[in-house]
Amino acid sequence: MNQFLKTLFKRQGVKAALYLVITLILIDTFLTWRYKAEMNRNLAEQTKLNEIAAQKGLIISNLNNIDMSIRGFLLVGNEAFVETYEKIKGQSGPTMQFLHDNLPSIGIAPSSLSDMNKMLEDYFKLMDKVIALSRSGDRESALVIINEDHGTAVWQTYMELSGLIDPVIQSLKSESENDYNTLLRMSLTFQIILFAIGIPTLVYTILNLTKSYQRRRMLFMKLDEQNRKLIFDTNTAVDLDNEDQVIKGMIGNLNKAAGFIKSITEGNYDVKWDGYSKANSEINQHNISGALLVMREEMKKKQEEGVRQQWASEGLNRISEIIRDHQSDFELLCHHTLSFIIKYLEAQQGGIFVLNEDDERDRYIELVSCYAFNKKKFVTKRIEIGEGVIGQAFLEGQPVYLKQVPNEYVKITSGLGEANPKMLTIYPMKQNEEIVGLIEIASFHTLDQHALDFLENACKSIAASMIVIRGNVKTKVLLEKAQQQTEELRAQEEEMRQNMEELQATQEEMQRREIERRSTVEKG
Repeated sequence: MNQFLKTLFKRQGVKAALYLVITLILIDTFLTWRYKAEMNRNLAEQTKLNEIAAQKGLIISNLNNIDMSIRGFLLVGNEAFVETYEKIKGQSGPTMQFLHDNLPSIGIAPSSLSDMNKMLEDYFKLMDKVIALSRSGDRESALVIINEDHGTAVWQTYMELSGLIDPVIQSLKSESENDYNTLLRMSLTFQIILFAIGIPTLVYTILNLTKSYQRRRMLFMKLDEQNRKLIFDTNTAVDLDNEDQVIKGMIGNLNKAAGFIKSITEGNYDVKWDGYSKANSEINQHNISGALLVMREEMKKKQEEGVRQQWASEGLNRISEIIRDHQSDFELLCHHTLSFIIKYLEAQQGGIFVLNEDDERDRYIELVSCYAFNKKKFVTKRIEIGEGVIGQAFLEGQPVYLKQVPNEYVKITSGLGEANPKMLTIYPMKQNEEIVGLIEIASFHTLDQHALDFLENACKSIAASMIVIRGNVKTKVLLEKAQQQTEELRAQEEEMRQNMEELQATQEEMQRREIERRSTVEKG
């Protein structure tokens, strides 16, 4: 029998202990609810009583402020004092209405406010009269009224009202506090009972549940370790006692991995692994999250590189179209290529400078096209080789990047004003080390490397087209010169032919005359 009872108690003892604890907790919960409800009621009662007292006190505070405002107005004549008075006067009505609505809740009839309302109404009328007298210039009469100290009667009425309201408020507060303290003592008493019975019961329950808890805890500890090692480690402690948290953590990491992979396959290379940070990046290098992030970065780099290459390719294709459309007109070619490059790079100003070799003894750099240059900059069209930044860049044949542009060098101008550019880029246009000119670009933003690479290739294409155009121009000039020389030779040949014909005609005429002369001599 004893063995049966032991076995039964061993199997059902934990349940019985838990039922007992639950019962005690429910009772304590009910008492706690009662205590909280009483506390809230007490708090609401105290708040209401304090609000009534505050609104009552506001009456005398407003009277003091009115007295100071009226006296200040009479002394300095500043209308700001009148505005303060009007504001306080406007607050009086809501204050008295509040007291009228709430005094019945504490057992005081609203009619007890009638004397106070009458005194305030008369007092406000009297103060309005004082203001009117002062504004009309009769400050002496106004001061007489003020010196009569009508506020004393209002104050006495207020004190009578306070003598009626304050004792009631104090009594209600004491009653509310007593009820609250009674319930508090009851709750504390049961807390002691709950402690005396519940602690031994919980100790028994804990001892019986410890072995089972330890086994389950080891299982979830291994599960959490594998989750961190293989998928993702947040580098934050997990409550192993919370089994749902461990399971949800592992399921959550699997969902993160699936969602991350899906986003990448859809082309979203900006997707982030929720919870991944610099603090835990090192410990996640060799798990699934780290590998997926590395893969994302590689694919993102390839995509960005593809976008940059496409951007540069489209720009170079557009420049090639401009070159084809204007390969016969040097000035239009410079104008359209410069305009396109400035807009494509989202810059603000620019210019194209070319080497002028019309006179081999006087070679210089010439501004042939500009975009959004101010007047002063546009006037300087001739630059000697080696002179200034432009001339030196031409002489050295290397790009120049200025991120601190001198104030007087160039300014970007708009309808709202002007400002220094953030970056000035000067790039030589050369083909096979032959420099034919330079392009200068001013912008409010720094050009990144792929934009500079695009600019370099664009300058090569423009330089090649310039060399071809200049070669064509020289060829055209030589052809025109050769054609002119040919025409001059033809004119000379025609002149010589005419001279020969005239000479031949002269010789024939002389021969004819000689024959006639001889014939005349023979006949004679």
